[in-house]
Amino acid sequence: MRRTPATFAQALAQLSERPTPALIWRNGDERVELSGRVLVNWVEKSASLLVDELDVESGQLITVSPRQHWRLVVLTLAALRVGASVRFGENSADDAAVHAALEGHLNDGVPAEHVLAVASPALAFACEEDVSDPVIDFCAEVRSFPDAYMGMEAPQDGDDALPEAGITHGELLGEAERAASAVEDHTVYVPLKNGWKERALLITLGLLLRDGAVLLTANESDVTPDVLAQEKAVPLSGE
Repeated sequence: MRRTPATFAQALAQLSERPTPALIWRNGDERVELSGRVLVNWVEKSASLLVDELDVESGQLITVSPRQHWRLVVLTLAALRVGASVRFGENSADDAAVHAALEGHLNDGVPAEHVLAVASPALAFACEEDVSDPVIDFCAEVRSFPDAYMGMEAPQDGDDALPEAGITHGELLGEAERAASAVEDHTVYVPLKNGWKERALLITLGLLLRDGAVLLTANESDVTPDVLAQEKAVPLSGE
């Protein structure tokens, strides 16, 4: 096991060296496998979109829908990459700079300054529904951004990373490592019974820090003994 990196940027740099699977997503017949390198490319592109296109600044709030989707995982990691504070919920707070949610699940009158709609099909290049201002089609926009984030916004140790859990950016990697400290298997299925929220994020990040791989699914029914065997994955202990 490698030493815990000192910063989130260092954690991503370490993860980007991996050509092996880091994140596996399944939704019925849909399957997406992201190596460490590809996962980081998506995070870096998304971080650039947040800062260069949406003018997100370190310390600002970004709200993310807790619905299960691999692209919402990417957006969460991108928000942390640029030093934002992340809160999970179907509705954004009044002071949110950005709210990200799946297409078809965007609530009217979201008060966030910017709203990102994420296409539901796993590999879609754009939303199936028409997207118009003030909503932005995440999948259509993010592909044009570079694979390496070059923005100036970065986490500040004392700023909130996960305010609902009382975790600052300076504490984030240590808390993630502790959340996954008892996990010994390489590929782990992390159930999302309560949706994509703080605990799932910390366990996922902790497993990635330990050179593990994470299996996430849209529904519990997507995980069968055959699927676990195919992915060489074990369920998270105690779940």
